[in-house]
Amino acid sequence: MEWQDEGIILHTQTLGERKQVVSLFTSSHGRCAGVFGFSHKNKGWVQCGGKVKARWGARLENHIGYWTFEPLTTNIALLFDAPGPLAALLSATTLCQVALPERNAYPHLYEMFNVLLKDLVTPYWARSYAFFELTLLEELGYGLDIKTCAVTGSTTHLVAVSPRTGRAVCQTIAHPYRDKLLPLPYFICQGNKEIIPEDEEILDALHLTGYFLERYLLGRTLPSARLRLLQHFTKVRKCA
Repeated sequence: MEWQDEGIILHTQTLGERKQVVSLFTSSHGRCAGVFGFSHKNKGWVQCGGKVKARWGARLENHIGYWTFEPLTTNIALLFDAPGPLAALLSATTLCQVALPERNAYPHLYEMFNVLLKDLVTPYWARSYAFFELTLLEELGYGLDIKTCAVTGSTTHLVAVSPRTGRAVCQTIAHPYRDKLLPLPYFICQGNKEIIPEDEEILDALHLTGYFLERYLLGRTLPSARLRLLQHFTKVRKCA
């Protein structure tokens, strides 16, 4: 059993002196794990967020299998002095590792992850990360209905989301219940991928998606990598 694909490294775990178990989010095969034998030459680029051309092989399909990799161009080295984008990358890889079932393809999510990788070295990285989490929820069956008001059917002035239903409500309906609803950032509501949101809007977006990730998708506390990303924006807001 053998196949080739491209993928993004999600997780690595040392296995003895010269091997690692590497989890990859691939374009056509979803999240897959395999054993990778590393050397001093290739160990440096086998890291979370790295993009590789991969060959997976095993005697039987249900075996863990072995990887061979070729590195593809990535921007990871440019993120070491950029704590925000680096936190976003590690949060994205961690969420995919813990949330995605093995060997199920999610081509749209993979495409969004690639958009995020490209945007991490641009001013649009936080916006791209917010849309990545929305896509993750949607692809796994927990998409938010934020196009129309759940009560009036209006498509304008949508300002909040019900934590119970995941549906948007307009300003008139939301006002009496604003303390019980989750704020809906304007750039999310409009699906606007051209603007650079304010940090406050990004925080609202992270609280919105984080609620549904934690409560419905994961069923447990968000991973520490995701919490660190939230802390980054909380600190930025306090320093502003």
